[in-house]
Amino acid sequence: MNRKSAKKRQNRGAKRVAGLGVLSLLLAALVLSLNSLAFALSPRPSSDEQLAQGPFAAREETRQVGKIRSKIEYQENTAYSVHYPHLGNEAADGAIAEAVGSFIDTFLSDLADYRAPSPQERAILTVDYESYRAGPVVSVAFHIEMSEPNMAHPSTGVETLVFDSRDGRRLGEGDFFQGDYRPALEQLVGDFFRESDDYRQGAEDADILAEGFAQEDIFSRFALTAQGVRFYFPRYLLLPGAYGVPVVDLSYDQLKPYLAWDRDELTEKESAKSLAGTLSPMGTSALVEQVKTGRYVDPNKPMIALTFDDGPRPDVTDRILDRLGEVGGRATFFVLGNRAGSYPDTLAREYAEGHMVASHTYSHKSLPKCDEGEFSQQVQGADEAIGAILPGQPKALRPPYGAYDDTTREKVPHPLIMWSVDTLDWKSRNADAVIRAVRQNVRDGDIVLMHDIHPTTADACDTLIAELAKDYQLVTVEELYRAKGIPLEAGKVYFSARTVR
Repeated sequence: MNRKSAKKRQNRGAKRVAGLGVLSLLLAALVLSLNSLAFALSPRPSSDEQLAQGPFAAREETRQVGKIRSKIEYQENTAYSVHYPHLGNEAADGAIAEAVGSFIDTFLSDLADYRAPSPQERAILTVDYESYRAGPVVSVAFHIEMSEPNMAHPSTGVETLVFDSRDGRRLGEGDFFQGDYRPALEQLVGDFFRESDDYRQGAEDADILAEGFAQEDIFSRFALTAQGVRFYFPRYLLLPGAYGVPVVDLSYDQLKPYLAWDRDELTEKESAKSLAGTLSPMGTSALVEQVKTGRYVDPNKPMIALTFDDGPRPDVTDRILDRLGEVGGRATFFVLGNRAGSYPDTLAREYAEGHMVASHTYSHKSLPKCDEGEFSQQVQGADEAIGAILPGQPKALRPPYGAYDDTTREKVPHPLIMWSVDTLDWKSRNADAVIRAVRQNVRDGDIVLMHDIHPTTADACDTLIAELAKDYQLVTVEELYRAKGIPLEAGKVYFSARTVR
């Protein structure tokens, strides 16, 4: 490819990204004072291999600060699944809320004229994040992806902010690097591309790299980890768009001549001790050991399966579990893998009290729109995240947005669980409307869809669960099909005890 055609490709890509707006959003990176604030950390240590996985491969090792919160909404033409950290500080969490709001508002504004031919063809925004600590420095990086059927490929982007947690001061590249550092960074990043099996072919055109490096803010997107500095580069600016958002990890040793900060301060581990997250006094392992057994479901009596998506969210999920426990009922919780590590006690309680814990993928991406790598991350990643807390991995999966195709059926190693009664609790946010939807539609063998991230759903369950228990056995999806003599098999789609495809 000659320089002129490469420049055209770069300009087209850059204009498209700018036009979508979503990809130029500023992500939140927030900071708290280590002496006065308590961050909730991932329960597992970081790993160099996990840090190198890139966008949407986020695991607990790349979420070192904060507990996950989610905003998941379905509208007629659009849907979004936005995940972000809650740090427990009013100012920091307010800044995160502002950033999250801007992601969503920009997406909805950009897609205001889009009309989805069907619910399966909604435009979808997915936002996930990484969070790191390096001594007193805290970084949060949001990965932003937008897709709609008219686009050949999803649009992706990353932006970062970094803060000094001791005084809340915002830090930029000028705070971390000194001297004539830009030529050195250009050389180190160029060498990284040329030596990488993933990027080598895309970095063959030195002119394109030089043009990208000439951008004033080319090194402004970065996060500090315990190992070094992770740089994120806009799609199309340094490499062809097929390479997505290039990610380059440079060690503190490589950067030592140009670091304005003391390397030992950035790798100091004492700060981690004051940030350690805690479980409830009982602890996850003790909860798991209390799992109930010996339950009998009468196949001759009416039964329904209540199901809850997108959790866990402790303040909502625990209320639902309380109501189920009062009547001896069971339910199925389709959990997001990226929320599991933040709320292990709630997940363990679901399991310990005899409920079915199943997968709703890792970060709520539409599976038919995933490429092979993303598909594996969404399905296997959720299984691994849940399996790291509970004994064994999930035995069923509910596809986000109810979206599946033949490829989904073939590749997911679990039965796909849909529903026969949709309460639309996500839409109404009204307990009375949810109660009415169930009362008017439920019958023996139904699977009822709700979401345990909305307080109004818990409000509805305060009434519904006791009421339903008078006429129906409240069972898990697994119990429902076992009692009806229907095997749960991978490759099949289950809507109710009456409808299996």
